[in-house]
Amino acid sequence: MVELVSRKPKISLPTWQWPLWVSIVLVFSSAAAFIFLKVYLAQIQTEIIGINNQIKAEAAKVNASDEDAILRLNDSLGAFSGLAANHSYFSNTLKTIGALTHKNVVFTKLDVDREKGVVQLKGVAQNYTALAKQIVALRENENFKSMEVKGINFGTNGLEFELMAGVIPELFTKK
Repeated sequence: MVELVSRKPKISLPTWQWPLWVSIVLVFSSAAAFIFLKVYLAQIQTEIIGINNQIKAEAAKVNASDEDAILRLNDSLGAFSGLAANHSYFSNTLKTIGALTHKNVVFTKLDVDREKGVVQLKGVAQNYTALAKQIVALRENENFKSMEVKGINFGTNGLEFELMAGVIPELFTKK
């Protein structure tokens, strides 16, 4: 005889292929990522609105006189930077001439034409030897292209002279 025994039914997974399971996992993970990004975007937008409100509050605190003062200060700084730039050009020129000046020579006048690249020097030397050494020192420097003696006179303090020197443009640039 055959006896029938009832058994509990077994839960079994469908026998689908593994790519189908991977697809289902990808769909659910994509949906979760989309929801996460939406929440994150909403949080960022809330922060942006808060920052914009802070900017508006600070902008409302600025009065017209402060704004005008800042604009005038900006204009003053712009003018000062131009003066500082021109000063640095001639600082290099003065530094070079000062380094080349002979101990028995005193320059009394300096005229510089940056566009033409010409420096005109007037001064007093103790004697011809000191003047000759000064001219040689200037001629041998790489910053001076040409040297011309414009005039020599006897004065009460010594030998008065005038020199015209052609210089390279780099002498007027910042180093």
